[in-house]
Amino acid sequence: MRFIIYLVLILYGFLLACQPQDKEYADLILIDGKVWTGDPNLFKEAIAIRGNKIMQIGATQELRPLINENTKVIELDGKLVIPGFNDAHIHFLGGSIGLSEVELSTASSLDEIRQRIYRFARENPDRSWITGRGWQYTLFPGGMPTKEFLDTLAIDRPVFLRAYDGHSALANSRALELAGVDKAFSFTGYGEVLRDEKHEPTGALTESAQGIISKVIPPLTNADKLNALRNGMKVAASLGITSIQNAGGSADELALYDTLLEKGELTLRTLMAFSVGHETTEEEVNEMVRLREKISKPSMLRASAVKFMLDGVIESHTAAMLEPYSDYAGKGVLSMPSSRYRELVRLMDASGFQIYTHAIGDGAVREALDAYEQAIKANGTSGKRHRIEHIEMISDEDIPRFHALGVLPSMEPIHAEPGTIAVWSKAVGEKRLPNSFAWSSLQKSKAYLVFSSDWPACISLDPLYGLHVAVTRSTPDGKPPGGWVPEQRLSVNDALKAYTEGGAYASFEETSKGKLSPGYLADVVVLSQDLFSIDPLLIHKTKVALTIFDGQIIYKDSTLLNP
Repeated sequence: MRFIIYLVLILYGFLLACQPQDKEYADLILIDGKVWTGDPNLFKEAIAIRGNKIMQIGATQELRPLINENTKVIELDGKLVIPGFNDAHIHFLGGSIGLSEVELSTASSLDEIRQRIYRFARENPDRSWITGRGWQYTLFPGGMPTKEFLDTLAIDRPVFLRAYDGHSALANSRALELAGVDKAFSFTGYGEVLRDEKHEPTGALTESAQGIISKVIPPLTNADKLNALRNGMKVAASLGITSIQNAGGSADELALYDTLLEKGELTLRTLMAFSVGHETTEEEVNEMVRLREKISKPSMLRASAVKFMLDGVIESHTAAMLEPYSDYAGKGVLSMPSSRYRELVRLMDASGFQIYTHAIGDGAVREALDAYEQAIKANGTSGKRHRIEHIEMISDEDIPRFHALGVLPSMEPIHAEPGTIAVWSKAVGEKRLPNSFAWSSLQKSKAYLVFSSDWPACISLDPLYGLHVAVTRSTPDGKPPGGWVPEQRLSVNDALKAYTEGGAYASFEETSKGKLSPGYLADVVVLSQDLFSIDPLLIHKTKVALTIFDGQIIYKDSTLLNP
């Protein structure tokens, strides 16, 4: 009898061992939604998350067995679910600091600009400087403002306001005086101190000349910058942004993100590109390499790229073009000699860095492609996924070179918002317009599109506003009818990929984020509207209802989702 009992116990233990132990349940499940898989013809209903990874996607009924008493379940009522947005070209610290300055990007008239500046000065009497950004060239006669516009406000403090693209700025007379900018002042760097017919400074400055003023503005403390970043991350979460790629920065800025990460406060997966230029030394490059190896925290914070500024912008005729501007005798110039740029590109490529190059004019775009091609051949490298940023104008013969060289076109749809391009279009001229912000042409040539905002050098950080422009080439009120240069429009699916998968591919992370797939990082966004079924002209009205970062809810609009 004892022997039989003994056998029964052994058999029972064996059967127990064969049963699944500690069945894994989801921590969070979104049900009855429309989950985008990347295929416009294939959607799922639900998504399950465990820890910081996507556990499963499928029909709601298929995922119900993953629910237990500890699982948080959110009913979506058919709402669209997408991966978190990846803003692949941003200046996040500058944009975050700007949240506490004069905001002019949405000002639609000169009177509104005046009112905002005056109100900010009145409400901030303790600020020694009035700073801000966002003014648009199209609002000023001739495309560029003068100091008189600010002086008439009779503000008793220095005022310094950057244009929305960050490539021009306006200073009042007090700011010019403090910086020592007068009739006798001389500047020989890249950019210009604009002057009138009497050689007096007009108050407008372009490119590097802006530094003449900014260097006399009292600097912020690290604590100020950290608080600014915290505010910026809240805004990003409300817009569904879960990853960023900083297009330029320093070791000090990198340290700020590292501090937030160590404190458990970083809610943006961050890749930093170090700023380099014609004066960059070999010692500085070695330090960048050291920091790249030191600050390498997979999925959260890396510094594996460098960023060049090769030209300026079309509105101020500082972008380098292949042919003269239509409203200006010159073609613009490169920000550094071609020989020096190519030398540095070869060095950075050989040092293992991914390279970003700011190139807006078609002349600068060609120079960047030529430099990349030479470096790849000289160093025998491949697969670096070097990038060209902006590409607002491109020649037909250079379009197929992106795919051929494996170079990524990194572009900002929001820069092509038709309400902002009057000065731009005049400078480019009718003949070149078909290749303006040529997203469709590049995609058809098999280039891998990467989208972003360039914040704060844009009129909006909102990826959904940018998506609206990418799909419609129209303003929010539908102008011009049919879109501006409509042949360059994209489908919703292709534009959404460029804002998600494209960014992940650009940072070599396409196997861990940018898609809603089992095993991928749980960066998930729920939208108020189904982008695939609404009238494209209504895309800009779409709001973010829910943002999940690393498996945790970091933003929720309770008016759009059930509690």
